[in-house]
Amino acid sequence: MGRREKPLDPGAGTVQRFAYEMRKLRDEAGTPTYRAMAARAGYSAPTLSAAAAGERLPTLPVLLAYVAACDGDPAEWERRWREAAAESADARAVEDAEEDDSPYPGLARFETGDGEHFHGRDDLTAELVGLTAVKRFVAVVGASGSGKSSLLRAGLIPALRDPSAGTGTDLAAIRLLTPGARPLRTHEALFTPHDGHGDTLLVVDQFEEVFTLGADAEERTRFLGELLAAVDPASRLRVVIAVRADFYGRCAEHGPLAEALRDSTLLVGPMPPAALREAVVRPAAAQRLVVERALTARIVADVAGEPGGLPLMAHAVREVWRRRTGKTLTLAAYEAVGGVRGAVAHTAEAVHARCTPAEAAALRRLLLRLVNPGDGTEDTRRPVDRAELDADGTTARVLELLVRSRLLTVDGTTVDLAHEAVLGAWPRLRGWLDEDRERLRLHRALTDAALTWDALGRDPGALFRGTRLTQARETFGDDGDGGDVGELNRLERDFLAASVEAYERGRRAATRTARRLRALTAALAVLLCLAVVGVVAAWRQSGVSARQRDEAEARSAADLVDTLRQSDPRTAAHLALAAWRVADLPETRRVLRTAAAQSERDVFIAPEEGGRALNAPTWLGSHGRVLTTLVRDTVVQWDVTSHRRIRSVEWPGLSEDVVDVSEDGRLVAHRGPGGADLVVGALSDGSTHRFATGPATDTDAAFGPGGRTLLVRRLVPGGAERATLTQWDVRRQRVLFRYERGTGDGALPAQSRDGRYLAWCTDHGGQPRILDTVAGHLVTTPVPTATGRALCRGDELTFTADSQAVATATSTGVVTWDIRTGRERPRLPLADALRVEFAGDYAVTWTVGSLALWRLDLPAPADDNPREPLLTFPVDTSAVGDLSLDPGAGVLRYREQGRTASVHTLSLQGLTGGMWRDRAARAAAFDIRGRSTPVKSPVTVNGEQTVTVDPAGRTALTSEGALVDVATGKRPKGRAGVQGEDYLTEGAFSPDGRYLAAADVQGRVTLWEARDWRRLAVLRSGGSNRHAPALGFSTDGSLVAASDPDGSVKVWETATPALPAATLPVGDAPVLALGFTPDGDELHVATPHLADRILWLDPDRAARTVCARMPAELTETQWRRWFPSADHRRTCGT
Repeated sequence: MGRREKPLDPGAGTVQRFAYEMRKLRDEAGTPTYRAMAARAGYSAPTLSAAAAGERLPTLPVLLAYVAACDGDPAEWERRWREAAAESADARAVEDAEEDDSPYPGLARFETGDGEHFHGRDDLTAELVGLTAVKRFVAVVGASGSGKSSLLRAGLIPALRDPSAGTGTDLAAIRLLTPGARPLRTHEALFTPHDGHGDTLLVVDQFEEVFTLGADAEERTRFLGELLAAVDPASRLRVVIAVRADFYGRCAEHGPLAEALRDSTLLVGPMPPAALREAVVRPAAAQRLVVERALTARIVADVAGEPGGLPLMAHAVREVWRRRTGKTLTLAAYEAVGGVRGAVAHTAEAVHARCTPAEAAALRRLLLRLVNPGDGTEDTRRPVDRAELDADGTTARVLELLVRSRLLTVDGTTVDLAHEAVLGAWPRLRGWLDEDRERLRLHRALTDAALTWDALGRDPGALFRGTRLTQARETFGDDGDGGDVGELNRLERDFLAASVEAYERGRRAATRTARRLRALTAALAVLLCLAVVGVVAAWRQSGVSARQRDEAEARSAADLVDTLRQSDPRTAAHLALAAWRVADLPETRRVLRTAAAQSERDVFIAPEEGGRALNAPTWLGSHGRVLTTLVRDTVVQWDVTSHRRIRSVEWPGLSEDVVDVSEDGRLVAHRGPGGADLVVGALSDGSTHRFATGPATDTDAAFGPGGRTLLVRRLVPGGAERATLTQWDVRRQRVLFRYERGTGDGALPAQSRDGRYLAWCTDHGGQPRILDTVAGHLVTTPVPTATGRALCRGDELTFTADSQAVATATSTGVVTWDIRTGRERPRLPLADALRVEFAGDYAVTWTVGSLALWRLDLPAPADDNPREPLLTFPVDTSAVGDLSLDPGAGVLRYREQGRTASVHTLSLQGLTGGMWRDRAARAAAFDIRGRSTPVKSPVTVNGEQTVTVDPAGRTALTSEGALVDVATGKRPKGRAGVQGEDYLTEGAFSPDGRYLAAADVQGRVTLWEARDWRRLAVLRSGGSNRHAPALGFSTDGSLVAASDPDGSVKVWETATPALPAATLPVGDAPVLALGFTPDGDELHVATPHLADRILWLDPDRAARTVCARMPAELTETQWRRWFPSADHRRTCGT
């Protein structure tokens, strides 16, 4: 006899009431057993039982199967289900009073009493406690949103207060503060140590406010002096500060502070996946809630590697908690609020939508007042006193609404953004900031000046004058009425009016003086002469001003190129070219050289045909050249390379019934009328063929490679998850093979490229099964147990290009098992691999944050190190749909899953071309003309090898950085050599002997003036030291190049080495040699398998390369956006 079902209370909410009605339907049908219902419904008994358990609403297909098994009315129950789903979604957003019980803080930080909900940072907390015990002044550094404040408040402070923790630090008191606009005046009393035994710990959160909130230099210096007193044990103070990473460099401006932080800094990086899971699951478990595994995996994939993603994650999970279904936090709720990147915008837009027009205007003014626009740094939040808001009834209502939505916080009289993540996560606010950035800077300056004026007793000497007053009057009007109503508060209006009145008094006095002077004829003559001189000077200055204006706009455009490159590579490349056309500067030449070699070639975003439909199904086929979309029963196919539409076919009912699209994009499979059988249609002529496969509830299907075959899996009724696998010949409409003992659970079996093999994993022990459709039975070659389990840990199986091995992506890398030999092929080592695709001798893998290209036929590294990819591409998405290699075109394409269909194209940098040599070279060299030459042995002096020799061949550089005479072995007098560096491994002199580039064992690369031996710049601060970098100079010494461990090459101009380098992707690491042609136009690169590749450094040649690859021009609208003053011109051609 089966176990009794748990009683349900129809008054306990929508979910339990709906489950109660489902059980009532079953009782009316005679209370059949769930096993008997499963035989009729096509779903397992546990699935049907769980549908009526009252824990969550069942899915619509399961509900309809349940109703059919009980002889109910499907249409009536579908209507009921949709009403219940809508009611449940509304009910899940609980009232504000219930939100106090949320285990997730949202955008707010964890406080000192939230330790029970603070998880995932145990190791970092322990490290910080240990560092605090041995250092008297400690800095916690991390990106905005990395969790610094929560680490201090819910991690460090509770750990230090716990007497059983044994922290090794004897503290009399712990004091927590944030600097604010007047840090010393506000917190001066806190620097007096507590009378108790032990030190007093000062925890200074948001230390960057010392630089951002307008504290004058004198007060800032005194405040830092009080903090730095903690370095002396006699002060009985200890200090821990938390500072944003983009302001960490400002700490070096204060010498004693930089010295105190030299070896006492703790970096807070992104949470690893395991810690992210802990931070999501454990707070819910404390409330006896369940987090769906799919939700956890999705959140980890979205946040992993994002240094500032924690507040966005916490807000998203909080919103999911508010919309929970029963005791379950669901993926559906997560997607409903827009996920990690969309949850904040979802909440903020909901608040904005509730506002009247007057309230919306007040909301905009309020939020802009709470932002301090960055100047070369990110925008920061700006806490304000409530009195500054001049809050009328409308503003007070908006403020309360934002506080209740957790977007703002109120601490006493201080109003502040809940977190700086709001600035980047809400597009509407971002747009307001970008639209009014200069106006906002003027407003902040006006606010600060008005506060100072009021603090000085409204001293006339503190009023605006000159340029500042002119800008304020032009922007806000004489009485502060030139902007939006309510933009300026009462104090700011009074200050501006007083400034204008003082100016007008001065102007009237000047006018009276001018009348007297006009009586003097001699003065008029002098003024006339001066006017003539001024006209001439102005005429000359106008040309200088125009050039300076163009240079400023070109630099600004160059700064945007790197930001645009991944999302819109074509525009980025042409923006780099346009910036160089406007002004030939080191900054514009850098981005142009990078654009000519960039891997990112194109992003195609399919236009919205037939109206907007978010997350419509898409397929990428034909080596990534054809994108197929399905929107409202219309199939649209696009040529990815030309961005042109191939065809548009309307197919009634297809959006609901579609099953698959063939790899070549020619065929589409969908369910027949009434859900019975499958129909395969040709998109070119509309012809169709029907395949007798059974009802849709029992059947799933997929095309084989090339669309030649169709694999159908049909559940065996009452067969305990058994299924029949049928392989059809699509063209002849006949069965090629049928297998009766397939598994009905999990994904469809993978199909080999030649159509011979099928592969799937069993649900008993997780072992793979390989079916030989030609021989008619399972492959008998045994799979090693460990290999089999590893294969079945991945999300899906796939076959290699030769159809002789099956593979999958796992958390430890790509596992491949050879069907013929029964052995595992060499693994591709990757952490948390998500997907792998094969093409010929190559494989492409995807992990969160990057794609990688691998060559499969390379031998294992001789030094027992793990295999390395030929080339790695960073990708800014956590949702990669399809991967496709196009060896003929030398590119990789991938489809990004999201709100719209987009395909990214990446260059493989010639790694799949015909110049590949199978035998790897270990060394290479180029002569001064950039031609390959035999490798020479290092010069030996006094029995020891040297690093490099000067162009004259007289003086060598040793690994210790010393200079020695090659002929005598003695050190030249008065020549210092390289000092202050580690053991040198590589070096190169410029051909004229003026410069030296040197690399040490830590991977650090430096540039030196070789005449007086001054270090000009640190080109690379460090990195992998497995491969020594290749170094080289152009003939005239104007360019220096150095390879990176990842196989890319960086190029600097020696006149401006402090500027960022041009980055030229190469791959096939390590780079063995670099060589310049005599004119410096070409850079030749040698790698182990490619003897000589050419990269263009001459700006004209680089420009022609960009134009040949991407012939489109910037539109006039785009030109005006980035170059508002320069005349629009063509960047390619004449």
